[in-house]
Amino acid sequence: MTLAQFINDKLDHIKFSNKTKILIVIILSGMMLIGFLMFISIFALKYDYETLFQKHTQPQVELEEIKDMYRVNINETLYDIKFDQISNNDAVEVIFLAQQIINKQWENYKVSIDTPIGGLPYFASRWLNFFLVAQSLPEKTIFQQGLVEKIDVKMKNINSQLNAILPLLSKSRTEEALYLIDGLSLDTNALNIYLSSLINSHLKQSISEKQTNDHLFQTSTYMLILLIGLIFFFISMVLFTIFTHFKNLHNYLEENISQKTKELRILNASLENRIKKEVENSRKKDNIMFQQAKLASLGEMLQNIAHQWRQPLGALMMIIQSFESKFLLGKLDSEFISSRVADAHMLSSNMSETLEDFRTFFNPNKSKKNFSIKEVIQKSIDLSKYQLEREEIAISYILKDDLEVFGFKNELIHVLLNLIGNSKDILSTHQNLDKKIIQIIAKESQESIYINVIDNGGGIKNDIIPKVFDPYFTTKHQSVGTGIGLYMSKQMIEKHMAGRIGCKNIKHKLGSPIFYACSMFTIEIPKQPIQTEEAYHE
Repeated sequence: MTLAQFINDKLDHIKFSNKTKILIVIILSGMMLIGFLMFISIFALKYDYETLFQKHTQPQVELEEIKDMYRVNINETLYDIKFDQISNNDAVEVIFLAQQIINKQWENYKVSIDTPIGGLPYFASRWLNFFLVAQSLPEKTIFQQGLVEKIDVKMKNINSQLNAILPLLSKSRTEEALYLIDGLSLDTNALNIYLSSLINSHLKQSISEKQTNDHLFQTSTYMLILLIGLIFFFISMVLFTIFTHFKNLHNYLEENISQKTKELRILNASLENRIKKEVENSRKKDNIMFQQAKLASLGEMLQNIAHQWRQPLGALMMIIQSFESKFLLGKLDSEFISSRVADAHMLSSNMSETLEDFRTFFNPNKSKKNFSIKEVIQKSIDLSKYQLEREEIAISYILKDDLEVFGFKNELIHVLLNLIGNSKDILSTHQNLDKKIIQIIAKESQESIYINVIDNGGGIKNDIIPKVFDPYFTTKHQSVGTGIGLYMSKQMIEKHMAGRIGCKNIKHKLGSPIFYACSMFTIEIPKQPIQTEEAYHE
């Protein structure tokens, strides 16, 4: 059995999702291994060109500066004293300062060569050195150690001589100082020779380590290329095997799909006749449901007309009763008759318009127009004033500037009549209220017009608020309310005028000194005309 056959046999028993995970793991592992090898090589190179450069260059710089100090600041200053080219005080100051700088730099040098180099670059280089079995160079050779010890001894000797010369120069005992200066020159020259040898030793060590590191880098590059090739070959083989398996699986699925397609075609052919029969039955049911829907719509429209006529009929009844009352009291005059006849005419006109509105409610050809918000509010108040007067309810409105809106005028009147009627019904149940108030507030924003209808009837229960706009939902007795007024109001505002209507409980003074628990219905109508569903389908 070949390796490919063995892999295919194992893959047959693995789920498709697990195969995909194996493929992803193999690719990611290969990429991570390649990235790790590149990481090691890059940091080894960084160690070579940065860390080692600093390690071997810094001591050489320190030694060169020490050498220059002895040559320039000490030897030449002593030479100038010998030939009387510098004052004793200046010479003492220069030599003392040079002596301090030399001692400090020599200590820095010894610390730098004794401090081990660490960090990630050093780790990378050491790991690569160990992995390639390359020879490690010592941090400090025996020859360098010997030179450092000799320089230490020589510098101590020179410092002791300088410590003897400087006091003589300070006391202007130049002749005695010159005797010591001749011996000191030989020691400084010998020290410079030691320093030059130590510098050359560091330079040779740097060159040797540079060659070793070049060899390491070149070898690691070859190995990296080889490993990348092997990983790429291994991944390619695995991918080829998995793709071959996927291809076989694809062919197998195609055969199954082809077989299932044939079976479905046979099943579809047998279903066509059954579908035709079901369609015929469905059409019959649709016709029956259509007739039922028309009857339901007719009944709903009659209920709407009855609901809209209830208030004006009550008002007309009150007007008729007022004639009788005035007549019996002997106060019936022409002015009263004219006033009541005008009110009755307005109510009858509104009832006629209500019939016309509901007749065209399902008509898609209804047209919108601009109308005054103030006029709508005033007419709604006029149509409701007789019922409100009977219940001793005060109604008012606040409107700073007359506003104009584009939509269906009569429908907005119907909505306001519904809201006023609901407020009237609630307030009529509160006999203990000192003042029964309904207030209509109209205002505008940059994009919309808002109409708030507020009453001090105590608000609406929180569990009822989400249901108030549902069809046939009412808290009134069946003889008083049908539960469709607010539902129809919502349909008119949202579908016919592209607005919104909502309600909530608030605290409001309503022009009085005390706060009342109030319910507030808010109508929002956009200023700009918006394409809406202008009517229900008939």
